[in-house]
Amino acid sequence: MTATTLSTIPKLISQVLAIYDVLPEKVFGQAGINLNSVTTSSNRVSMEDMATLWQLAVAATKNEHLGLVAASIFQPAYLKGIGLAWMASANIEEGLRRFVNNSQLINTAMQIELIEKEEQLIIQYQPSLSTEERVKAHPCAIQLGIGFFLKMFRLAASKNIPATGVCFTFPIDDSSKGIYEEYFQCPVYGSCESNNISFSQPLLNELLPTHDPELVALNESTISKYLSSMNNGETTIKVIKIVTELLPSGCPSEEVIAHKLFMSKRTLQRKLNQEGQPYSEVLNLVRLTLAKQLLAMSQLSITEITYQLGYSSPSTFARAFKNKVALSPVEYRKENS
Repeated sequence: MTATTLSTIPKLISQVLAIYDVLPEKVFGQAGINLNSVTTSSNRVSMEDMATLWQLAVAATKNEHLGLVAASIFQPAYLKGIGLAWMASANIEEGLRRFVNNSQLINTAMQIELIEKEEQLIIQYQPSLSTEERVKAHPCAIQLGIGFFLKMFRLAASKNIPATGVCFTFPIDDSSKGIYEEYFQCPVYGSCESNNISFSQPLLNELLPTHDPELVALNESTISKYLSSMNNGETTIKVIKIVTELLPSGCPSEEVIAHKLFMSKRTLQRKLNQEGQPYSEVLNLVRLTLAKQLLAMSQLSITEITYQLGYSSPSTFARAFKNKVALSPVEYRKENS
């Protein structure tokens, strides 16, 4: 199966190119990627095309450290719902672990391992890649893959969160070392066995200013009421709970749900059909139930609710909601709040 990444990542590269006054359309065209398609979050881009895109972007800008530039302008919105869920977590480590658990929604080839060692938390990025695969992974992709953690931590905490060390598998010459250490503000090493970044674990457990426990509790309460009001089968109940957990990270596919339940997609479909609840119906009912509750009982904006429910855009959410309720989200909120 071809590895793919969320379309927001190449969109980030297009914004980096614009910083250097390079026309993104030209570079994307050379890479065989439709720039207009990356604005639709339901689209995905193959990792092979991404490697080509990075190579062409470096050539066009003459900057071999574009991954660090991309990391410096990274925002939670590039992760869609996962970014919102991270910012609402109790602390950085909780948000990080939530991201790791759902990281394949962002990149199906992504492998992240968290290692606890002497009050240090080491984030090991792509730890099991073979030497051949490491060659295929463009250094800029690794730069972004490591650098965005530092940016996300600082955004979530609203303050500087210092890293204690960074390692890359590719070599870093003396002329580049200063560039890396200026960005990470800690010792940086090249030609290592793995790509990783480490932090003081106690620092990652401080309460985040953006923590929203009411939102978590509201979701749990809504789904509990929904489950108790329906005569669902065993598999349907499990699917509802997993869908609710994953929605803030993006709309989960049947494949993802089946993987979580340790069964094949075909087995999942058969069991749901036997219980009279095809997956599409379960997904739509959960989204509608949560949407009504969030609109009536929370102060979240329509945009925040959109990504909390895994929709690609506020307009998509509004159309889906109005088709079911005959009211727009704004109209429903006015009538029920």
